[in-house]
Amino acid sequence: MGNKMTVLQNADRVSLYNIVFIIHVVYPASIPHKDVKFTLTSLMESALPAIHPLIAAGSNRCETLKSYFGLTYEQMTGKNITSFYDSLEIDHITKKGSIKYNMTESRRMSRHLPNFHGTVVLVHGFLESSDGVMVKGVAPVLMKKPGLLLLALDGRKLINLEYFRSSTYARFMGEHLGEFLNDLVTAGQDPSKITLIGHSLGAHIAGIAGKKFRQLTGKQIGRITGLDPAGPCFSNVSAAGRLGADDAEYVDVIHTSSGILGQREPVGQKDFYPAGGLTQPGCFLATCDHSRAWQLFAESITAPDLFPARKCGNWTMFKSGLCSKNEVAYMGINSREGTPGTYYLNTGSTAPYGLGPAGSG
Repeated sequence: MGNKMTVLQNADRVSLYNIVFIIHVVYPASIPHKDVKFTLTSLMESALPAIHPLIAAGSNRCETLKSYFGLTYEQMTGKNITSFYDSLEIDHITKKGSIKYNMTESRRMSRHLPNFHGTVVLVHGFLESSDGVMVKGVAPVLMKKPGLLLLALDGRKLINLEYFRSSTYARFMGEHLGEFLNDLVTAGQDPSKITLIGHSLGAHIAGIAGKKFRQLTGKQIGRITGLDPAGPCFSNVSAAGRLGADDAEYVDVIHTSSGILGQREPVGQKDFYPAGGLTQPGCFLATCDHSRAWQLFAESITAPDLFPARKCGNWTMFKSGLCSKNEVAYMGINSREGTPGTYYLNTGSTAPYGLGPAGSG
């Protein structure tokens, strides 16, 4: 009986690690359709329907698996995480290049505050970094806006491991970022002038940072923009462990791979679903869909009026013209507080993606 139990336990471990491997492989940064090759990543796309129940299961199944390996937030809280915080860095992005700081050096960072009227922090996702494709895609266009202290969180040493561990580390990263923001405000930054822009895991890191900041100060930061917040291990979880609508004065979200690599459920005050939010025109891989969120946001910085969206109950209603007289709100940099809800729009298959008024139905 003992031998049989050992065999079953070993089989379970193999199965669990296979699941981890699948999620780890299908999650990398975007592969533009023109560069698609028959790689392991592209072949694993065929596995997405099989792992979709895991993604949809959200917290229950993920927490069970993470508990099995000692990777839940509660289990890891009891461990010495001093080295964890030493691994977390933040870049000050300037036109002349980036200056890297450890996250504990908020006092050195705060000396820059008198020169800026607002702070923007870019937060990358799984397998990315402060000089990865998301930051490189968004930062240069943000640099054209005057008066911004532009920062990028660098968690490359922490969320480049297996996905389950990384999804837990995201919570610790968010809490530490919230403490860092508190230091900036203590040094003189107006919290309403702080914006966090997070992609994938980074969207949840940003949300948790907003919660931690409010816990420490009783105030809210100005805005969080979630770019296709990560779905696996975050669907159906409580707001304490993910991005939520109350994490900033204004929370807007762009969904581009909803229900696959991104989160399907609305989690912001305004949730935008370009092209329906599930798959994107011109994309053949879910990783391409997932990265389209930050590409759309980057384009909106230079073309803010090209992304009007229509408030609507779902994509089918939008495509049928049933919402053509409903309220319009802008997706991207020009998104503003207003009537909360879900908004839909059409987008192009290649850049420029914005279609202007024609995109809002």
